[in-house]
Amino acid sequence: WREYCLPFRAENAYPAGGASTGFHLGIQEQTVEIADFAVYAFGKNFDISRLSRTRIAYAGQAPDAPWRAAAQARIEQYRKGDLTVVVTGADGKPAVGATVNVSMTRHAFGWGSCVTVRNILREDADGEKYREVIARNFNRVVFENDLKWHSWDNPANHRHIMQAADWLRDRNIEIRGHCLIWPSWKNTPKDLQMLKDNPDALRQRINSHIASEVSAMRGRLVDWDVINEPYSNHDVMDILGNDEMIAWFKLARQCDPSVNLYLNDYAILSAGGMDVKHQNHFEKTLRFLKDGGAPINGLGMQSHFGGTPTPPERMLKILDRFAAIGLDISITEHDIDTDDEELQADFTRDFLTTIFSHPSVVACLTWGFWEKSHWRPKAAYYRADWSLKPAGQVWLDLVKKAWWTNASLQTGTDGVARTRGFLGDYAITITHGGATKTVPAKLTREGVKVAVNL
Repeated sequence: WREYCLPFRAENAYPAGGASTGFHLGIQEQTVEIADFAVYAFGKNFDISRLSRTRIAYAGQAPDAPWRAAAQARIEQYRKGDLTVVVTGADGKPAVGATVNVSMTRHAFGWGSCVTVRNILREDADGEKYREVIARNFNRVVFENDLKWHSWDNPANHRHIMQAADWLRDRNIEIRGHCLIWPSWKNTPKDLQMLKDNPDALRQRINSHIASEVSAMRGRLVDWDVINEPYSNHDVMDILGNDEMIAWFKLARQCDPSVNLYLNDYAILSAGGMDVKHQNHFEKTLRFLKDGGAPINGLGMQSHFGGTPTPPERMLKILDRFAAIGLDISITEHDIDTDDEELQADFTRDFLTTIFSHPSVVACLTWGFWEKSHWRPKAAYYRADWSLKPAGQVWLDLVKKAWWTNASLQTGTDGVARTRGFLGDYAITITHGGATKTVPAKLTREGVKVAVNL
């Protein structure tokens, strides 16, 4: 037996017999006994922090957990490259003792969040702050609902979507497309179900939508989630067959030859990493698409977590399994829904470290960042008043500090300065003998040599 103490604040008053408690047992088949359940009331003005609380823990949470050293070694190996700067003077000879300032300007890895068109375009103090956070912290975003079928079917939305996309493009922020088809009746326009007895008309309605939206957004997106959550959303495939999924990918590729095409699903890394049926279905679908000639580039793992984090070593094994398929992996919808801010911060640190250390993962997008614009407000990095939560501080400390390279170097007698930095874009400023010059550079895993003549 284990005792659990869970303090909470009631939002409403209830008459005797008018309140209830639910126990959610997750996806594992199991038998659970519950005994001695009790609720204690302490009044309106009681300091809830005085109460004991059962802390959720996970394997690998300890600061000295063995997986951490291996993860840091992989980050050094896969996320950094050698940067060499060769400086010569006007006479063509090596510039000895030149100051070389190396400043990272953009990460190669996709760090970002879902955003909304409404908040990007709003003209008030919260809108200003919302745009400021995006521009300062993210290099990739995804529209939360604005590109979903229901929204796109309203032509009045298109102008605002394009305005928001232009604002992002002007700031060199990439956009994922989410999603072309979420293939169940509940997640598609109502008229689709009316066509279930007419497969040809159903197919034409879907293809017309895909062609219209992909063509309209052509050149504006880095990724498209072609299909979302086929494990539990398959009404359309039940009628048209699974081969139709391959046709959707081919149509999307035809309408935009350069965008990366994804299959996106949930509960692959989350749910304690124990939803084996879902994982098996995901792998089977991915291999079916790839073997069938679908032009698929990547797979999306949503990564919504509740109060039971998945141990890092288990996540790494899952990532290894899906990396073997040979596609890029994006973390597309990450968040941690809990009111335990210490646990949230710890797991944010460990989740980001885990996925950044895996060479097949190319991006991580949190599913929102502000409490007042978040489907799970407790999971946000910024509170309603824009104060930063501990988990948000962890994101900034890792993404913008620990995994960011700024260096001040000096050239040696050969006119060369060397460093090792995180992959991405750089501005390199050289000063020598009263002359200053700034040049751009892109650091890849293979390394880069930059030659500068002053």
